[in-house]
Amino acid sequence: MQLKFKSGVNFWLKILVVILNILILLLFIAKIFIDSYITVKFGIALLVIEAVFILPLPFFTYYEFRDDYLYVHDYPIRFFKIKYQDIFDVEDGDFETKNKNIVALSLDRIVICYKVINKDEEEEKRYLYISPRDMSLFLIRLSARLQKNKVDIEEKAKEISLKQKEHELKKKLAEERKRAEKEANEPEIIKADSIDRASSFKVSDDGEATDKKED
Repeated sequence: MQLKFKSGVNFWLKILVVILNILILLLFIAKIFIDSYITVKFGIALLVIEAVFILPLPFFTYYEFRDDYLYVHDYPIRFFKIKYQDIFDVEDGDFETKNKNIVALSLDRIVICYKVINKDEEEEKRYLYISPRDMSLFLIRLSARLQKNKVDIEEKAKEISLKQKEHELKKKLAEERKRAEKEANEPEIIKADSIDRASSFKVSDDGEATDKKED
């Protein structure tokens, strides 16, 4: 299963690289006609810039689906980790907004809309522009991850709900058991009182009977 997607590359970026290479070649050729190493040094500088910062862009700008977040690597050093649960929308690349970051080498791009907690402990919306080479497959993978995360949240909510119901049931059973024990103790007291009263009544009857016999 493909989880890592390289960035698509715009046609104009390719043209820019071709023009830059032609310029570097002309600077080296100029040394033949100009008795100086200035053009050579300038050409070498441009060659180093191209080799370090431009040519690696298509290879090291990528988007990867990881367990809990979308990892976006912006060559050379910048990267983003966006949790699936923080993504609240996906917009078309023509979407205009503030507070945005662009990690896209192509105009065929989308916008990942997500939430973060800023330094002031406030929720803030941010927008990240990306341009996966295989856009269709990327969106399928993203949709599956978001759906899975939604299911996980729902399952977690169900689990918590079941635990809460279990706790309430245990509490209810404990209260009923306590009430039953209390009710079970009350009849014994009443029975004892009844026996005492019956006994005293019989004694009284016997007394009265005795009195009647004596009369």
